[in-house]
Amino acid sequence: MKKATKVFFVSVLLLGMLVGCLNKQSTTNEGAGGGGSQETYKWVAHSPWPEGTALQLLAEEIAKDITEASGGRLQVEMHAAGEIVQPTELLDAVENGTVDAIHSWDGYWVGKIPQVALFASVPMGMNEQEYLGWITTDEGRELWQEAYDQAGYNLKVLDSGPGTPEIFYHSNVPIRTLEDFKGLKVRAVGDWGAILEKVGASVVSISSPELYQSLERGVVDAVEFSGPASNLPLGFHEIAKYLITPSIHQPSSVSSFIINQEKWDELPDDLKQIVRLATENMWGKGFAMVAKEDFEAMDEYRKLEEEGKIEIVKFEEESQKELKTIIDEYYEKRAAEDELFKRIWESQQDYLVEYKYWKDLMTPAH
Repeated sequence: MKKATKVFFVSVLLLGMLVGCLNKQSTTNEGAGGGGSQETYKWVAHSPWPEGTALQLLAEEIAKDITEASGGRLQVEMHAAGEIVQPTELLDAVENGTVDAIHSWDGYWVGKIPQVALFASVPMGMNEQEYLGWITTDEGRELWQEAYDQAGYNLKVLDSGPGTPEIFYHSNVPIRTLEDFKGLKVRAVGDWGAILEKVGASVVSISSPELYQSLERGVVDAVEFSGPASNLPLGFHEIAKYLITPSIHQPSSVSSFIINQEKWDELPDDLKQIVRLATENMWGKGFAMVAKEDFEAMDEYRKLEEEGKIEIVKFEEESQKELKTIIDEYYEKRAAEDELFKRIWESQQDYLVEYKYWKDLMTPAH
């Protein structure tokens, strides 16, 4: 059959389909890997992050990238903390379809799915490069999804890049040693909260929109939330003189992009791939964006210290060593009590042994 004849019959066929389905906007898109569709979709997405923070910037960047890369076929509308539901309600909201997707940090969900804290962050644990390798090239992704599946959630879990090191604490009193935590009222969540209780702290779980007022009113003596770029606009330094370093509790973290399974399943394959690539891209893009904002924000904190408005305090090294022992013992105990937790923990440790042997050999001392 000649080429012109082929074009004629294809045109007639398509015209017939369009006439028979006037209200159906879904024609085959052969350029989208076969099986693509021109049907449009819209997701209402949500985060637990306050507006104006670097964390919310990451969430909005993912929504923008998916929308633009799909040519508007999948429009993602990202909402900040409290706009539709409260931060503590997000997991249930995406499960029951109140929202279609959430950008989050899985440490918030340890009360519902205890194992996922290992994917969020581990105190004095993996850095961003180590998380990247373990999650994307080793067992991380499969184990992460398994944790949600085993807990009975009908959700699709995608990793969406690392967070930068967090400020240890903004505090009304200096925190230099483990002894300084005894009796101190501190904000903490998840496993980190349980670890601090072991050293005598009084742990209070507070959602991000309430942190400033809680610190101001003395509900807590010290708060941790995120890195410099997210903490600075929240103004903790205005009411807490001491900024404590280094990032003991969260040297790195990983964000999740969690999608209602029905919403995920209804997407054609090419749009699923766009979502995967947009979230995976944040391992490099997201980290670089926030790191730049972080060191610029840290420079503002340095200026505030020079003006005598705050004091930057370093948690002593001897206490760091002691705390590392407590942390390792805590996770070993958790692993002994939970088979899936043990598999995840041991998978991380096995990866680190191989990674560190290579990395240490190849890293110059100076």
